[in-house]
Amino acid sequence: MNVKVKNILIKVIYAILFLIMLVCFVYLSEKYADNSKDEVYTIRDYYSTITNDSFVPVNGTRFIHLFKNGKHLIFVGSKTSKWSSNYITELDKIVQSLGVDEVLYYDVNNDKAQKNSNYYKVRDLLKNALITTDETNNNLLAPSFYIIDNGVVKYYNIDTVAMKNTIEPETYWTSEKESEFALEITEAIYQYYLNK
Repeated sequence: MNVKVKNILIKVIYAILFLIMLVCFVYLSEKYADNSKDEVYTIRDYYSTITNDSFVPVNGTRFIHLFKNGKHLIFVGSKTSKWSSNYITELDKIVQSLGVDEVLYYDVNNDKAQKNSNYYKVRDLLKNALITTDETNNNLLAPSFYIIDNGVVKYYNIDTVAMKNTIEPETYWTSEKESEFALEITEAIYQYYLNK
């Protein structure tokens, strides 16, 4: 085989390999295109019983931005926690009765599970309104509720965070506790969020 034919054959092989790689690239790009899109979650992705669209899930990055800008109601929850499920059910009743348009929902497990820095940044932003569970750290736990005004925590409720492992949520949430909770949260929302 002469050199000219050999060079042409090599170029043809390279062209075929290039086309195969191009086809594979296009195929894999289309197949995995959905993986690069940000998923849009609704509160029903976390709590199927909540149908109120006032609850808006936010990731850690969005939480940090919104915390510093404007007035917000923030519920920190954990979709795997029975306490969070009970808490948001009670909070939902209040939000609906007051006609509140938006409550940010931050699932504490998302950033914590990914071991990214957003969890620690959120924890630092809320550091003066957290429960101490050991001798050195304030811990961001769920469920908790915050009213924020331009980077300042105006109100927080972490009452049931301390109840974990000592009582079941169904036992804790008596009609009396529900009424006390509704009164406290309603007054806080009026005072710090609605300015009434």
